[in-house]
Amino acid sequence: MSEFKFSCPACSQNISCDTASVGTQIACPNCNATITVPKETAGTAQRTSGLAIASLVCSLSSFVTCVGWLPGIICGHLAKSRLRRNPSLKGSGLATAGLVIGYLFLMSEVGTTAVYVWRVSNAVKHGFENARQNLATNKIIVVQTQSITVSNKSQPPEPVTPATTVATNQQIEPAKSEWTADISKASFPDHPASGKLHGIDFAVKTASFRNGDLKIRAGNGTFVDIFHLDASIEGHSYEIQSDEGGNTNKPLVRMTWNEGDVIQTSTFSKRYGMKLQFDQAINRTVSAKIYLCFPDDSKSCVAGTFEVRLLKQN
Repeated sequence: MSEFKFSCPACSQNISCDTASVGTQIACPNCNATITVPKETAGTAQRTSGLAIASLVCSLSSFVTCVGWLPGIICGHLAKSRLRRNPSLKGSGLATAGLVIGYLFLMSEVGTTAVYVWRVSNAVKHGFENARQNLATNKIIVVQTQSITVSNKSQPPEPVTPATTVATNQQIEPAKSEWTADISKASFPDHPASGKLHGIDFAVKTASFRNGDLKIRAGNGTFVDIFHLDASIEGHSYEIQSDEGGNTNKPLVRMTWNEGDVIQTSTFSKRYGMKLQFDQAINRTVSAKIYLCFPDDSKSCVAGTFEVRLLKQN
């Protein structure tokens, strides 16, 4: 007698049996199911595992789809497990080939992804580095414009004329002269013209004269404009008492100051006091002295010496 093997139809357990038992009923040693011993299957043809075939086909499809390696690897492992449990199946070589090809494509995908990620991270790093260098070397200039409101509608705003800045290394202090309405008692302080407008420090930085109008500018957005002086101020002096009333021949005086984010202006034709003294021009620059007090509640006052640049007449 010879032995042969067959699989339990219920649980696929491999069972060894003698040829004398063919046709008899036995109990499966694994699931205890009653089975009839089949005829000897030795030498009969074995079936090829469908999972092994699927593993190889899917892995080879990666040449076209680029993702076939994933089902190829899954089918290959399932085929290997099925072949170990059922000796009547064949296709171990097909499953192995499918696994090898699938893993080769997997490693290729991982390598390609790693290179792509490295290139992207490197590009981002260089971008941040270039941006940091640009921020360190470039200057950003922000320009803010504001509208000026003139309270005296009868006097149109004068165009702003560029004036030459008088360079100085001296620290300018606010004027120490006290406010006085009696201009005859006022004196010219021996320091660069400065003072306060509406409580804001005023220190003359530039001054220009053209067409009878004197424009005095500070560096903090405060201005003093004196309109309707003589056509030429060289060698001239002016003294305006604060109690002279509204003389139409008097110069108009306007002060401008920055109150928060709004530029305010006030124009005076009377009740202000002023003393002005101008020397002869040297290279179109005139040395001048000023004492100017305003009739506002904050007792605004400007006094001292300054330089006036004579601009070409219109």
